[in-house]
Amino acid sequence: MPEVKLSKEELLDVKRAHQEIMSYASVGLFYKSGEFIGKSMAAKVKKEKYFEELSKILKEKGWVKEIEFGDELVKVKGSIEVHPSKVPTCDLLRGVIRGIYETRTQSIVKVEEIKCESVGDEYCVFKIRRVR
Repeated sequence: MPEVKLSKEELLDVKRAHQEIMSYASVGLFYKSGEFIGKSMAAKVKKEKYFEELSKILKEKGWVKEIEFGDELVKVKGSIEVHPSKVPTCDLLRGVIRGIYETRTQSIVKVEEIKCESVGDEYCVFKIRRVR
């Protein structure tokens, strides 16, 4: 399948353009877009090595430098969305993580970014909470 590859700067330019037009609504747009991407990635991996394979894919595609999946937390270093900000910025990745966990658990989850490198934290940390 053909793929589109964007540089970090191109991705951030796209996000800025959406923020200018849509303001805070762009956060939801990127979150939902990431969810579709995450579900697509998850559909291609074996359940036996689910998180191991997805970790490899996310690194190979340049989404993250490092990622650790846990039952309730995901720890990330080097998200492609990191840039200086006063608020967490990894909305696409947050959606990708949601898609990955929803595919795995066959339930609805909420993903909250509770730490972000963009605001000066050492890692981005995402909290996973099952909704139903």
